[in-house]
Amino acid sequence: FGDKIALLQFIQKMPPTRFLNWNFNTHVCTSWAGVTCNKDQTMVTALMLPGFGFHGSIPPYTLSRLSGLQRLSLRNNDISGPFPSDFANLRNLTFLYLQFNSFSGPLPSDFSFWLNLVVLNLSHNDFSGGIPSSISNLTHLTTLDLSNNSLSGEIPNFDLPHLRFLNLSSNHFNGTLPHSLQRFPSSSFSGNNFSSQVAEVIPPTPSPSSLPPITTSQPHPHKSRKISETALLGIILGGSAVLFFVIAVTMLAFYQKKETDQNNDINPKPQKAKQLKKRKQTAESDEEKSE
Repeated sequence: FGDKIALLQFIQKMPPTRFLNWNFNTHVCTSWAGVTCNKDQTMVTALMLPGFGFHGSIPPYTLSRLSGLQRLSLRNNDISGPFPSDFANLRNLTFLYLQFNSFSGPLPSDFSFWLNLVVLNLSHNDFSGGIPSSISNLTHLTTLDLSNNSLSGEIPNFDLPHLRFLNLSSNHFNGTLPHSLQRFPSSSFSGNNFSSQVAEVIPPTPSPSSLPPITTSQPHPHKSRKISETALLGIILGGSAVLFFVIAVTMLAFYQKKETDQNNDINPKPQKAKQLKKRKQTAESDEEKSE
């Protein structure tokens, strides 16, 4: 099919230094290294050729004819020249890896051709100029790496809702950092010419989690301290009330006992009086007998 011809023309005009087992007599989808096809095996959906020793500019009208291509990796080669303008035909691209090459010139002026892009890595090249504002159209983008190039100017305000990893370090950017990008760590912007004010608002560097990032809400410190003080006051008041009650009961019991004892001293009980009278009579009787 047509994708097979396009790939053969690509390596014919840009031969790799590493062996690549592509030839006209074998099936693209079952035996060609670095090639993945759809389930029907009617089109190429992924082309992964990192470090195959490609040298020079990408031949026009070769890879751009892979209309079903979703993943493309040509990283770690020696590819030079401008960003291929005919890549605008690759409307289904979701992953594009061109890092560690020798691309030069400006970035594509219109990123709207690749609205499905999730990962874009153009780092470690020699791209120059600014970042076009059209990059804000890549609303599905989660990873953007433009580090180690020669890009310059001010960074446009692109608020990409799904962006989790951003690296613009080691370029020549200047000016102020857009508010929408200040959520990324300082390492994302190091090695540029930003003003000192910008450096102060960049948050500390977290671990590069691709991402991650859902956090549970924490109580406000002032609110927590207020709750603690209220609870402490309640404990103190409650303890004081209990102590006062115990003291009051103890004192009441003490005074009641004291009053009872005083009454007994003044008015002895009848039983006790009878016992005293009986003892007195017995004593008198004993005296009479002795006489």
